[in-house]
Amino acid sequence: MSVPEQPPGQDGPFADLLGIRPGQSANGVGTAFMTVADKHRQRAGVVQGGILVALADYAFFRACRSVLNAGEHAVTIELKLNFIAPARDGELTARSAIKSRGGRIIVGDMEIFGADGQLIATGIGTYMTVFARSNTPPTDSA
Repeated sequence: MSVPEQPPGQDGPFADLLGIRPGQSANGVGTAFMTVADKHRQRAGVVQGGILVALADYAFFRACRSVLNAGEHAVTIELKLNFIAPARDGELTARSAIKSRGGRIIVGDMEIFGADGQLIATGIGTYMTVFARSNTPPTDSA
């Protein structure tokens, strides 16, 4: 199964589903934004943790994308996020910066801030670079 190429600047439908908007994607830095809505909150009235993880991961994806070579894609293989303060209302900003790029492994940090600049969450993640699969079967080289 091959993955269709996205037009430059478009990141797919998942971010749209959550109301996450793209920001910067350059020089190993990525940002993403989300305005808190009722659909993001759990019973206690704060943003559900998994949504914060998705926002941080999306910023990390944007940072990774800025350092990929032609034909490369990147996928999350590990992500850890520490929740520091609850997110209840307003605009959330996620920022990620690449800390290391090896052969196939990219390590970056992530932070999410509330509208008042308060740190909501911080974390670290690892992406692995992959190449798009071809639709043509491999040939024997015997």
